Amino acid sequence: MKQGERVVLRTEKISSDGSCIARTSEGLVVFVPGALPGEEIRGRIIRKKREYAIAEPEEILLPHPGRSTPFCPLYERCGGCQLQHAEYSLQCSLKRDIVRDAFERIYRGTFPDIPSCEPSPREQNYRNKGSLPIGNAGGKTAAGYYARRSHDIVPVTSCPILAKEIGDLPGTVSGILSSLGFPPYDEKSGKGLFRHLILRCGTGTGNVLISLVAARRLSKAEHERAEHRLVPLLRSQCPNLRTVTLNYNFSRSNVIVGESTETLFGDGLIEEELSPFRFRFDSTAFFQVNSEQAARLYETAAQMAGAGGSGKVLELYSGIGTLTCFLARDASSVTAVEEWLPSVERMKENVEANGMSGKIKILPGPVEDNIRSLSGDFDTVVVDPPRTGCSREAVRSILDMAPRDIVYISCNPATLARDASIFRQEGYSPVEIKCFDMFPHTVHVETAVRFSPGGVSAGAGKGENWVHRR
Repeated sequence: MKQGERVVLRTEKISSDGSCIARTSEGLVVFVPGALPGEEIRGRIIRKKREYAIAEPEEILLPHPGRSTPFCPLYERCGGCQLQHAEYSLQCSLKRDIVRDAFERIYRGTFPDIPSCEPSPREQNYRNKGSLPIGNAGGKTAAGYYARRSHDIVPVTSCPILAKEIGDLPGTVSGILSSLGFPPYDEKSGKGLFRHLILRCGTGTGNVLISLVAARRLSKAEHERAEHRLVPLLRSQCPNLRTVTLNYNFSRSNVIVGESTETLFGDGLIEEELSPFRFRFDSTAFFQVNSEQAARLYETAAQMAGAGGSGKVLELYSGIGTLTCFLARDASSVTAVEEWLPSVERMKENVEANGMSGKIKILPGPVEDNIRSLSGDFDTVVVDPPRTGCSREAVRSILDMAPRDIVYISCNPATLARDASIFRQEGYSPVEIKCFDMFPHTVHVETAVRFSPGGVSAGAGKGENWVHRR
């Protein structure tokens, strides 16, 4: 098989990036973006490596019955979504398969049956946050999403998965920046000014936050233009605008935000409701992008944490205190650990505003530094780490505490299954696994797992011993 060769393939299962996996008669793994499991496709090999290949579909010879027409006109170009060509019920099924596949490949132990993925209350207009790179498109400043498998920006004027409060703002802000002559960032040269547009809203409050990430300090003239021309234009185009901020990120990395933020208008914060609680946060804080689904996830996690009765809870990677408040409602106490200092300040405010100050102790600083000094007197440990999962040191410290239960929330099935395999070696097995579609039309899935010492629940299965190569 050579690059450029045309082949007929039968797809098997979905992979973690949304492509489907097929195999040639020689056994070579071929990833097919835009395909669905069980389809027969005619495609062209666009990349050939020693261990795998990538094929671009040219014709669907035998389509999946759940195949649908994408609703976004940019879908074929934009890399923001990966599954719009699948009916929504099929998307939820595929996401459960991704989680199950990760446990089979990486965990490789006995685990309970995984129920159907909990569908999102909204299939469109669900995202309360958009992070869009800014670049030069045809000589004009444009915010958009990266094209698939590249850093080429696809200009976006309106995005149907963003909440209605912010869905049309990419085009609006791009037009204003272009009209005011602010130079867009060039990723290759490192020159230019604005490199990212961050849009956030409270779907339960209507608050809107606009943040521009700058690659350098603004000159005095640029700052005056931003404050006296940019802000008034944004306010006139966005009636619910609560605040505008400038974030400074001078690095040449793929990290979106830097550590320094300046407020141009408002208080730098927005508010959101996750019934029965209300939270304030800034442009740099972590907050689940699907507010209604986040409340369901946190309710489930709190139930898992209290499965053995209310007690003392240790929560790691606590953010601004969203899950913290749900946990504290039923627990006797919660000790919350968070490293990002702006989020620590917001958590203190949110805990007090929601009447939970008496039950929650907040520890600022890295998880690894704090957990060393804590005693093992916790009934449940709850973690919601970044996509990279927990560090080995954090996992080791959790196990040394020997809690009754460990509740693990993850947006990355691979690192979840990796850490689960370490728990298993120390006698902790998963007894509940629940998936939530936090990100419709993308390949991402949120998962909550409860681990306890001993066996797994009825209906458990043993994972297959096969290796996924990429």
